[in-house]
Amino acid sequence: MKRFANISNGLAYPHDDVCNFMSTHGHNCKMGYFRLDSMPWGAVIELINNRPITIVDASPHGKEITDGLRYGLTSWLLMYNRALGYRVQVAPWQTREMYLASGLKKWHPLRARIRRLVKIYHVAPRPVVIGDLVHLDCHSHFAFDDKPEMILATPLMWNMGG
Repeated sequence: MKRFANISNGLAYPHDDVCNFMSTHGHNCKMGYFRLDSMPWGAVIELINNRPITIVDASPHGKEITDGLRYGLTSWLLMYNRALGYRVQVAPWQTREMYLASGLKKWHPLRARIRRLVKIYHVAPRPVVIGDLVHLDCHSHFAFDDKPEMILATPLMWNMGG
């Protein structure tokens, strides 16, 4: 299973690639909770082919799930499922606001690209739900919160790709 570290705190843990679900997007409802480049295309292809992925992140607080994953990833998964024609609950904490944000017109090009990949790979992707195809590996009480120089100094950082 491929592991995608959320920038920046997830980088301290073993991972294969990175994603970018920022907590500030959830707090301020910017851009519908996620950026266009939040999920790498490699992860999208894994999901389209019904292969599970893990998203790794960390928080300095005692939260079980970081805000970036609670808001951003959840909204992104709702948008992904919409692209495939699925209207399913992706997480128990999802809100109506997240569902509405996932259907915004600005995401039309992204949904179109996902549908195009489905045609190219000639597969039948199933709906994506947290706990099924998407697993979360969240670490709480992370001492290096947003301190890149400390994260860089950790040996785990260099486990990228294996």
